[in-house]
Order: sequence, then structure tokens, then C-alpha cells
Amino acid sequence: MKTVGLLLLVVAVLLDKGGTCRVSSPQCYKNTTRPDDDFLCTWEDLDCSPDAIYTIFMWSPSVNDTSYAKQFSSGKQLFKVLPVEDLVTERSLDIWVLRQVSNVTCSSPTISVFLSNSVKYSSPNITLSRSAENLKLSWPRVNDNKGAIHEIRWKKINDTWKNTTFKTEDDKNNGIWDSYTLQLQKQTVYQVQIRRKAMQSLLWSDWSQTSDIPTEIQQLVVRWNKTKKETTGKWEIELKWDKPSHEASYGGVSYKVTVNLPCQKTKNKSIKSNTFTFVASDSEARVSIVAVNKVGKSPPLEIVIPPVEHLKYCNRDSLPKPQKYCLEWYKLLDGETRPGTANITRFETLEDIKNGMEKFVRYYYFLHTGRKHTHHCPIYSTEGAPRTEPKNVTVLNITHDSAVLWWKPIPVQEQQGFLIYYNIWISREGYKDTGYHQVPANKTSFRLRNLEPGSFYTLSIAGGTKIGAGPNSTRTFFTVSTTSPDTGRQMAKIILIVCAVVLLFSIALSIAIRRLRSKLLPTIPSPVISASAMPHMDNQNTKTVTEEVDDVILLCRDDQDKHGSSSKQKQSTSLQD
Repeated sequence: MKTVGLLLLVVAVLLDKGGTCRVSSPQCYKNTTRPDDDFLCTWEDLDCSPDAIYTIFMWSPSVNDTSYAKQFSSGKQLFKVLPVEDLVTERSLDIWVLRQVSNVTCSSPTISVFLSNSVKYSSPNITLSRSAENLKLSWPRVNDNKGAIHEIRWKKINDTWKNTTFKTEDDKNNGIWDSYTLQLQKQTVYQVQIRRKAMQSLLWSDWSQTSDIPTEIQQLVVRWNKTKKETTGKWEIELKWDKPSHEASYGGVSYKVTVNLPCQKTKNKSIKSNTFTFVASDSEARVSIVAVNKVGKSPPLEIVIPPVEHLKYCNRDSLPKPQKYCLEWYKLLDGETRPGTANITRFETLEDIKNGMEKFVRYYYFLHTGRKHTHHCPIYSTEGAPRTEPKNVTVLNITHDSAVLWWKPIPVQEQQGFLIYYNIWISREGYKDTGYHQVPANKTSFRLRNLEPGSFYTLSIAGGTKIGAGPNSTRTFFTVSTTSPDTGRQMAKIILIVCAVVLLFSIALSIAIRRLRSKLLPTIPSPVISASAMPHMDNQNTKTVTEEVDDVILLCRDDQDKHGSSSKQKQSTSLQD
């Protein structure tokens, strides 16, 4: 009787379908291919009313004298989860939705489906990774580990979509990711979407959200500066870098900044701006910066902000003991350089950490108290005398009564303690007395005075700590002999004589050159032209003057005496003509 009554209700509903109804056909599916998963039915209502009540109807014609009819109420919701045990999945079902508002009802169009093939996967949630022209897309598999058909589409900005489909196989290793690699153009921005469906299903998943594909982002170039804040005694460190290119920043870019300070917790910040400022003490600070965009991140840039310059010496054997403190210490490489890592303690004292230090090796410590000043000093657990002598000892600028001694400092790792002084000993050959000088450790030269001219000297130099002096380095040298007064006078006379000879020779040579020139190049007489010979000079109407050149014979002085009268007469005649 129950089945007959349900059939009568179905017939009544079918008779009511003639009215206009803006409820869409239902879509019933499950999210995996597993047989025991429940189904979900969804629909839309363009005339959605707050008082509408929805009911899903399922009906199957009689097969082997067996029919199926079922209804499920969803109340005011536009979806309904249907338990798989209440459904027939291997037979074709007619499914529709009935909407009722007060006494008015209407029905959606009917669909006919096999629920066993009605599988609709969720839209993929894509993660992206780009390296040059290769774009790798990854997304979680459906938890049934079955292969699926995928459709991917991509395009350049403001361009048309390009599509391709591909299949993934069943994963017997229970992998949780599917992936696909696209070949794209370098330095070009794209957009991409993916959807998928089960092998035996006709239902595609929704398209994934449109993902922007910027270009690969490069390592940042960072500039930094530090400023001392007198009010707090701390250093303000500002980092600044250029923003990535427009193509690399498309879709947004952020920066992950990691700051490591001694005795403090690691600070991780994610920022949008291209500047970052933090406060540090006198000790070292380490910063890592990574730029992140939609397709990956840049190689991390590690920045080391060095500590203040290490002190060479501290006259301090104990430290103040504040209630809260943090002690940082490390062994200096080559006696001067900070290593990559340091030791940190909040409980041990300076005397405690000395017990674990190597003898004769320099360490360095910082005492962080959170106050204005940070105490820091070099330290030895045990000091000794230097184990090597000063290097490159040289005697320079030697005169008859002085010389300059120059040397290279003893390397810190060879000092075995705090170098305080250099001892210098000097002795003169043939004399028992030895001179002694002590100079500060920061000096690398010393002038020796009051030496004797033309003497042979031996000197030695050694560095010393509070324990004592180390090995010495020895050099010898001669002072310059003093020049006697008589020798000076003789040299002056010789110089004067040479100058006088050169002067006389120059005068004689000048006279000889003048006489020789007068003989070889005699003076040519200039012709005398009288005013009467040129009457045209008085005439204002000037005419063209032609010039005649006669042969002139130059005679020696003796020939002139013999033929003086005749020559004068010929010359006069020629000029008149």
C-alpha cells in the first residue's frame, strides 16, 4: 500500500509540471568513485523565496516487477546530501525538484541519470612553480587515488585561451599530488585554469580559480646602513632593496624577512614594502630576505651585519652581575675574526666559561643586559709570552747619528696573551754597554738617536705580555762616517775652480764664433738711391715702375783698392741708367 500511495503522489506531481517554474534541474553526484560515498544534489532557484520548501523526487520505472520511488526534503536549502544506502545507483533514475510556497507548487525539469556514473570532482587547488620557460602546476589528487581526465587552459594577458587535455593514471603508491608542466615564453605573464572529471563520468569539475603566472623572481640586491641611537645605545639598521620587475611582480609580491640576533628569538616577518628596519646591539646580526610571488620565491639573500670593531685589549677581569643577562662568546679565528656561530648562555658566568677555553687562545665575549650599553671585550683563560718574534725587522734612514727601526706586529694568534710592549736592545761593537728602550704595543717603528758616526751596531727587538717577553729578532747596521772640515774646504775650492774654467771657456768660445762669422759672412753694402733719381715720387699720377736688376760683382778689399775709381764710376752709371 505504501508503494501505491507514493506512485499516486508521483502521478499527481507529474500532472502539475505544466506550470512555469524557474527552478533548475538538479545535479546529483558524489565527489569520489568510492562506492560507499554519499551523493550530493544541488540546484538553483531564480525566484528564490525565503518561504520556499524544496523536495527532491527520484523515480525509476518498473524493472522485473520492481519499481523505485523516493523523496527527500531539503527544507529551505538548495542542496541535499543523500545517503547511498537509500538510493538505487545501477538503474536509470528520473530526478526533479518540487518547490512549494504556501499552497503553490512547481517542479524543475527532470533529468535521467545512472548515479553510479555520476561523479563530479572538486575543482583543483593549484600550486605553481616556474623556472624560466617551464611552469609546473601541482594539485592534490582526489582521495580515491584514481586516474582522471584533466583539461588545462592558459593564455597571455588580454589574449585568447589555449586548451589541452591529459590523463593521469591510477596511483598504486597512494600519492597525493598530480602535476603537469607547461612550456611558456620567458619574461611573459600568463593566466591558467584546470578542471577534471572521473574516467567514467560525464560531469566536469568547476574550473579552478584563475591563477596569475608572473615570471621567475630573481635574488634581491639589498643595501643597508646602521645608525647609532644615543638615547638607547642601540643600532638602528635599515635594509632597502629595489622592487622586482613588473613581470615578476604580476599578481603581487611579498618579502619574507628573518632576523637572527644573539640572545633573542628568531624574528620572521612577511612584508609588502621594500624597506625593513630593526634594532640591534653591538654584536653581530644576521638577516635573510626572500622575495615571493605566485610561482615561487627568489634565492635567499643572507646578510651579515658585522659587530662593532673588536677591542684589542680590556683591563677587566670580572663583569657586573645583573639579575638578567645573556653571555655570548666565541673563539676568534686567526685571533681576530668572528666565526659563523657563537656560544650563548644565560646562567654561566665569565669565570665559568673560562674553564672551557683553550689556553693561550684569544676569545671574545658580549654581555647582553638589555640596557643602554653592551659590555664586550677580548679574553684569555690563561696568558703566556709571545711564541714568535716581530717580523720583517728593518733598519731605515741611517745617518751618522740616527736610524729608524721598523717591524711588523706579532700576529694575534702568536701573541698568546695581550701584547703590551716591545723591548729594544742596542749595542755598539767594542763596547760593553747595551741601550734599552720599551715602546707601546701599538707602535711599529722607533727612531734610534745619539749614535756614533762610522760605528757598527747590533740591535734586538721582542714583544711582551704581562707574563714576559718572547723571542727576539736581531739586526746589524753601520752608521755613516762624519765628513771632516778640511775635506769640505777642498771640495769647495775644486768646485770654484771648475766653475771659473767653465766660465772662461764659454767667453773664449763666444768671441771665436763671432770672429769666424764676420769673416765667412761679410756685410753687404746697401745701395744709396738719391731723391733726384726718382722724380715720379713728386708726381701724383703714379705709373707702374719696372725694376731692372744688374749683375753686381763682389770684390775683395784688395781688388777694390786697385779698381776703386773704375768700379765707382760703373756703379754710378748703372744706377743712373
